[in-house]
Amino acid sequence: MVLRIYDTLSRQKKEFKTIEPNHVKMYVCGPTTYDHSHIGHMRTFAFFDVVRRWLEYRGYRVTMLINITDIDDKTIRRANEEGVSFAEIADRYMFDFIRALRSFNIRLPNIMPKATSVIADMYYVIQTLIDKGYAYVAEDGVYFDVSKFEDYGKLSGQKREFLLTGVRIEPSPYKRNAGDFALWKRRKEGEPFWHAPWMDGRPGWHIECSTMIWKYLGEQIDIHGGGTDLIFPHHENEIAQSEAFTGKKPFVRYWMHVGMLKIEGEKMSKSLGNFITWFKALEMAPAAAWRLYYATNAYRQPMNITEQGIHQAYETVKRIYRAQQALRQAIADNELGDESVDVTEYMKRFEDRMDDDFDTPGAVAAMMDFINAFQGKIYRLNEESARTVLKTLETMMYILGLPEVSVDERTARIIDEIVRIRSEMRREKRYDVADRIREELAAAGIELHDGKEGTRWFVLP
Repeated sequence: MVLRIYDTLSRQKKEFKTIEPNHVKMYVCGPTTYDHSHIGHMRTFAFFDVVRRWLEYRGYRVTMLINITDIDDKTIRRANEEGVSFAEIADRYMFDFIRALRSFNIRLPNIMPKATSVIADMYYVIQTLIDKGYAYVAEDGVYFDVSKFEDYGKLSGQKREFLLTGVRIEPSPYKRNAGDFALWKRRKEGEPFWHAPWMDGRPGWHIECSTMIWKYLGEQIDIHGGGTDLIFPHHENEIAQSEAFTGKKPFVRYWMHVGMLKIEGEKMSKSLGNFITWFKALEMAPAAAWRLYYATNAYRQPMNITEQGIHQAYETVKRIYRAQQALRQAIADNELGDESVDVTEYMKRFEDRMDDDFDTPGAVAAMMDFINAFQGKIYRLNEESARTVLKTLETMMYILGLPEVSVDERTARIIDEIVRIRSEMRREKRYDVADRIREELAAAGIELHDGKEGTRWFVLP
């Protein structure tokens, strides 16, 4: 098996080879902490969580870094509106982001620094760029001179000639070229600032990512990820300043970008009233349903979130957890037969899909075919086969980020007793009470299935 990844820069799928043997250095652009995280953020971070899980499954050691942009125009504006410090706003929404990650079963990165924690390192990177002739000090800040970097525009396909004379992305009368971008911004009244060698002020947006990567991961990394909205200008600027700083060493081997979201066909925005925060999303469906919903869409393509789509994802998730728990219960109760099965072809199909640029829709299809093939014969399997099927299913679930769902022994005994009482109510034809018990258990995420051999219960996410 060969893992192939689509690289935005080369615009083709490339065989995955790490810079260091068996060690993946991965950086994903994190949030600007001025508001609650939303389901668009969660799609991006859920996908790169799957990437990380798959690479680890394939035997790599992964060092993952997600940055926190805690100093920005939006953060400052919100702090001024509320009459508090920018740090209070930044910390509030940083912890909101961490809660969101945990709630969506997204593993925290190995390293998650704030932009303000690397200010001193930014001084060194910026001064080096000045000394090398790539940056200049102007009246209102320090700018990177895009005319000095010949490959500027190679990631996004933007024409360098246009960026030298076209529309100013960051307006300033002190720029040499229209496309020049700020590495450092002069202090303004009412804004936080740091003392720097050139002038009091604060960092530009782009410099933090290059600085963090250099400080924590080195001059070159294997994977750099984010949403497609970051390709230009953010990631384009990262390439320019990083490669200029290190002497034009290739900055990133594989650029990976996740498509944007729409809600019922429209762009998500507060003005349209369709802005879905992470906690509102969990009121619509559990994290497992969202993780599966994300996985059933190709990561590079835009994704349209619909009420019907998340409902279907939840119904599919229920099938997955029922199959898992039925296998666990059959093994625990020794309700097994003597049939032997081979799961190799299903796992191979799952692996082949994941190795093809993380084709999670194909991997989900492989998992569902696997469940369909064995669900009807669970109680005919011998113990070895049943354990193999269970292990294979749980491996697939783990890689796709579906959270563990279980109850402790004491809770299980209580549920068993409630189910026994309900069965008595049914024998006594007290169906109103039996139905009420079923409804209350369902509200608590416990689903009952009545059959010839009695009632089985399942804990759903």
